[in-house]
Amino acid sequence: MSDAQLIEALRARFPDAAARPVDSAPSVVVEGAELRKHLVYLRDALSFDFLVFLTAIDRPAEKKLEVVYRLFSYANRRALMVRVLLPREGARVDTVSDIYRTAEWHEREAAEMFGIVFDNHPDPRKLLLPDDLEGHPLLKDFTHPNMRRLPEVS
Repeated sequence: MSDAQLIEALRARFPDAAARPVDSAPSVVVEGAELRKHLVYLRDALSFDFLVFLTAIDRPAEKKLEVVYRLFSYANRRALMVRVLLPREGARVDTVSDIYRTAEWHEREAAEMFGIVFDNHPDPRKLLLPDDLEGHPLLKDFTHPNMRRLPEVS
Protein backbone atom coordinates (compact mmCIF):
# COMPACT_ATOMS: atom_id res chain seq x y z
CA MET A 1 0.00 0.00 0.00
CA SER A 2 1.48 3.34 -1.01
CA ASP A 3 1.39 6.45 1.19
CA ALA A 4 -1.34 7.92 -1.01
CA GLN A 5 -3.44 4.74 -0.76
CA LEU A 6 -3.00 4.66 3.00
CA ILE A 7 -4.14 8.28 3.34
CA GLU A 8 -7.08 7.64 1.03
CA ALA A 9 -8.15 4.59 3.06
CA LEU A 10 -8.00 6.61 6.28
CA ARG A 11 -9.95 9.49 4.72
CA ALA A 12 -12.62 7.07 3.47
CA ARG A 13 -13.09 5.65 6.97
CA PHE A 14 -12.46 8.88 8.93
CA PRO A 15 -13.44 11.83 6.69
CA ASP A 16 -12.56 14.43 9.34
CA ALA A 17 -8.96 13.23 9.72
CA ALA A 18 -6.33 15.64 8.45
CA ALA A 19 -3.39 14.22 6.49
CA ARG A 20 -0.01 15.82 6.12
CA PRO A 21 2.61 15.09 3.48
CA VAL A 22 5.67 13.04 4.41
CA ASP A 23 8.13 15.06 6.47
CA SER A 24 10.94 16.40 4.32
CA ALA A 25 12.99 18.26 6.94
CA PRO A 26 16.60 18.75 5.87
CA SER A 27 19.26 17.18 8.04
CA VAL A 28 22.80 18.24 8.91
CA VAL A 29 25.53 16.37 10.80
CA VAL A 30 27.78 18.49 13.03
CA GLU A 31 30.70 17.75 15.32
CA GLY A 32 29.82 17.47 19.00
CA ALA A 33 32.33 20.17 19.94
CA GLU A 34 30.64 22.58 17.50
CA LEU A 35 27.00 21.73 18.36
CA ARG A 36 26.34 24.70 20.65
CA LYS A 37 27.71 27.19 18.09
CA HIS A 38 25.46 25.72 15.40
CA LEU A 39 22.36 25.77 17.58
CA VAL A 40 22.91 29.36 18.76
CA TYR A 41 23.36 30.44 15.12
CA LEU A 42 20.25 28.53 14.05
CA ARG A 43 18.22 30.05 16.89
CA ASP A 44 19.47 33.64 16.67
CA ALA A 45 20.24 34.15 12.97
CA LEU A 46 17.87 31.72 11.25
CA SER A 47 14.93 31.83 13.69
CA PHE A 48 14.89 28.15 14.64
CA ASP A 49 13.32 29.07 17.95
CA PHE A 50 11.92 25.73 19.13
CA LEU A 51 13.51 22.37 19.89
CA VAL A 52 10.72 19.94 19.10
CA PHE A 53 12.59 16.92 20.44
CA LEU A 54 15.95 15.37 21.06
CA THR A 55 16.50 11.64 20.80
CA ALA A 56 19.28 9.17 20.16
CA ILE A 57 19.87 6.24 17.85
CA ASP A 58 22.10 3.31 18.76
CA ARG A 59 24.38 2.23 15.91
CA PRO A 60 26.33 -0.68 17.43
CA ALA A 61 27.79 -1.88 14.10
CA GLU A 62 29.39 1.56 13.68
CA LYS A 63 30.21 1.81 17.41
CA LYS A 64 28.34 5.13 17.44
CA LEU A 65 25.41 6.83 19.10
CA GLU A 66 23.64 9.48 17.08
CA VAL A 67 21.96 12.33 18.93
CA VAL A 68 19.17 13.90 16.86
CA TYR A 69 17.82 17.41 17.50
CA ARG A 70 14.67 18.43 15.63
CA LEU A 71 14.31 22.19 15.42
CA PHE A 72 11.41 24.27 14.16
CA SER A 73 11.17 27.89 13.05
CA TYR A 74 7.74 29.35 13.67
CA ALA A 75 8.68 32.47 11.68
CA ASN A 76 9.64 30.47 8.60
CA ARG A 77 7.45 27.39 9.12
CA ARG A 78 10.49 25.16 8.56
CA ALA A 79 11.92 22.15 10.34
CA LEU A 80 15.54 21.04 10.51
CA MET A 81 17.29 18.00 11.95
CA VAL A 82 20.72 18.46 13.52
CA ARG A 83 22.65 15.26 14.18
CA VAL A 84 25.75 14.57 16.24
CA LEU A 85 27.67 11.28 16.03
CA LEU A 86 29.34 10.20 19.26
CA PRO A 87 31.45 7.19 20.15
CA ARG A 88 29.23 4.51 21.67
CA GLU A 89 31.60 4.04 24.60
CA GLY A 90 31.92 7.17 26.72
CA ALA A 91 29.40 9.18 24.69
CA ARG A 92 29.23 12.76 25.88
CA VAL A 93 28.23 16.14 24.51
CA ASP A 94 27.49 19.52 26.09
CA THR A 95 23.97 20.25 27.24
CA VAL A 96 21.90 22.61 25.11
CA SER A 97 19.24 23.10 27.78
CA ASP A 98 20.35 26.71 28.24
CA ILE A 99 19.81 27.32 24.50
CA TYR A 100 16.52 25.41 24.22
CA ARG A 101 14.75 24.87 27.53
CA THR A 102 12.88 21.84 26.19
CA ALA A 103 16.21 20.01 25.91
CA GLU A 104 16.45 19.64 29.68
CA TRP A 105 13.91 16.81 29.92
CA HIS A 106 14.91 15.19 26.61
CA GLU A 107 18.59 15.12 27.62
CA ARG A 108 17.72 13.44 30.91
CA GLU A 109 15.76 10.79 29.04
CA ALA A 110 18.56 10.19 26.49
CA ALA A 111 21.13 10.01 29.28
CA GLU A 112 19.11 7.41 31.12
CA MET A 113 18.09 5.31 28.15
CA PHE A 114 21.30 5.47 26.07
CA GLY A 115 24.03 6.36 28.58
CA ILE A 116 24.96 9.67 26.95
CA VAL A 117 26.49 12.21 29.32
CA PHE A 118 25.28 15.76 28.75
CA ASP A 119 28.04 17.86 30.26
CA ASN A 120 26.91 20.81 32.43
CA HIS A 121 23.29 19.63 32.52
CA PRO A 122 21.49 21.49 35.34
CA ASP A 123 19.60 18.44 36.67
CA PRO A 124 21.09 15.08 35.65
CA ARG A 125 18.90 12.95 37.92
CA LYS A 126 17.17 9.86 36.56
CA LEU A 127 13.78 10.58 35.11
CA LEU A 128 12.06 7.30 34.22
CA LEU A 129 13.85 4.26 35.58
CA PRO A 130 14.45 2.92 39.09
CA ASP A 131 17.70 4.12 40.66
CA ASP A 132 18.97 0.56 41.07
CA LEU A 133 18.57 -0.41 37.39
CA GLU A 134 21.94 -0.90 35.78
CA GLY A 135 22.45 -0.34 32.07
CA HIS A 136 20.65 1.65 29.43
CA PRO A 137 17.48 0.01 28.06
CA LEU A 138 17.51 1.53 24.57
CA LEU A 139 20.96 0.25 23.70
CA LYS A 140 20.52 -2.69 21.37
CA ASP A 141 22.68 -4.98 23.51
CA PHE A 142 20.84 -4.21 26.79
CA THR A 143 19.72 -7.24 28.75
CA HIS A 144 18.00 -7.60 32.09
CA PRO A 145 17.41 -10.78 34.13
CA ASN A 146 13.62 -10.29 33.95
CA MET A 147 13.62 -9.49 30.25
CA ARG A 148 12.09 -11.96 27.83
CA ARG A 149 14.02 -12.13 24.57
CA LEU A 150 11.97 -11.91 21.42
CA PRO A 151 12.77 -14.33 18.62
CA GLU A 152 15.05 -13.02 15.89
CA VAL A 153 13.25 -11.88 12.77
CA SER A 154 14.74 -13.27 9.60
